[in-house]
Amino acid sequence: MKEIVIEIRDFLKSDFNIYAYGYTFVFLTSALVFNYKYNFENSFIDSYYGKPISFLIYFLYYITPYILILIPVLLIKKKQHLLKQSEFWIKSIIFFGIFSVMVAFWKVRYLIDFSKLTYSENNYVHNLIFNLKRIIPFLIVFLAVKSIYDKDLNHLYGLRYKGMNYRPFFLMLLLMIPLIAIASYQPDFQRTYPQYKFYNYKGVFGLSPVQSEGIFELAYGLDFVSVELMYRGALIIGMARLLGKEAVLPMAGAYVILHFGKPAGEAVSSFFGGMILGIHALAKKNIFGGIIIHTGIAYFMEIAAILQHYYGH
Repeated sequence: MKEIVIEIRDFLKSDFNIYAYGYTFVFLTSALVFNYKYNFENSFIDSYYGKPISFLIYFLYYITPYILILIPVLLIKKKQHLLKQSEFWIKSIIFFGIFSVMVAFWKVRYLIDFSKLTYSENNYVHNLIFNLKRIIPFLIVFLAVKSIYDKDLNHLYGLRYKGMNYRPFFLMLLLMIPLIAIASYQPDFQRTYPQYKFYNYKGVFGLSPVQSEGIFELAYGLDFVSVELMYRGALIIGMARLLGKEAVLPMAGAYVILHFGKPAGEAVSSFFGGMILGIHALAKKNIFGGIIIHTGIAYFMEIAAILQHYYGH
C-alpha cells in the first residue's frame, strides 16, 4: 500500500494545478448533476441503441468529455503544443471508435436464431454476448495500433505480469468490503446488481442456477479486462509517450461518464478509482492492478446483491 501512496503523492506533486483540477471538478460535477437529474444517458443516449446512428452517438458521447477536459487542462498548463501531434488524434479516434462501435453493436441478433430459445435462454445469451463482445475486437485493434505506433513496447498496453505487486490491490479490496456491504442496502444498488438476476429465470440450457451464474460471472469479469485495457491501457500507457502525465486526468474524467448508467455514488467514486489506477498504470506500465480491483469490486457487489436478495428481507 505504501508503494501506491508514494506513486499518488509523487504524481500529484508534479501534476496538480488548482485551475486545471478545479475546472475538471466543475465540469464533472455539472455533467453528473445533468445526467442524474434528467436521466440523460438512459433516456436520451440509449434511445438510439439499435439504430445505425448509434455508432456516431456513442462515439461522440464517450470522446467529448475526454476532449473537453484535456484541451482546457493543456491550455491552462500551457502545454497546448501536445495537441499538434497527429498520432494523438489518430489514436483517440481509433481507441474511442472501437470502444463505441462495440457498445453500439446490436446486429448480433442477426447472427443467432433467438426464436428457438426460451425467454430465459434469450435473456441469458444476451447477457453473455454483452459482456464478451468487446474483448476480442479490442485485442485485435489495439495490437494493430501498437504494431504501428508503439513497436518498442514488449506488451499490449500494460497487459502483462511484469512490474506487478499484487498485495496492495488485494488489501484495497479488503478495505472495500465494508463500503460495499453498506451500499448494498440502497435501493438503486439492489436494482442494478446482480447484473444477471438468475433467480428470476428458470434453468437455461439444462444448467443449474449456480452453473449459469458461474458462467455469466466469468464473462462479466472478462468485460472488465476489456475496460481496463481501454482506459488504463490504451488511454494511459498508449498515450503516455505523447501526453506524459497529462494523460491521467482526462482519462479519469472520461471514466466517470462510462459509469453514468450506474448508481450516482458509483459514478462519483469512479473518478478517484480512475485516478489511482491511472497513476499506477503510468508508473508501472501495467494494468493488472486495475483488473484485480475492477473485477474484485464487481464480484463483491454481485455477491452482496445476491446475499441481499436471499437474506436481506
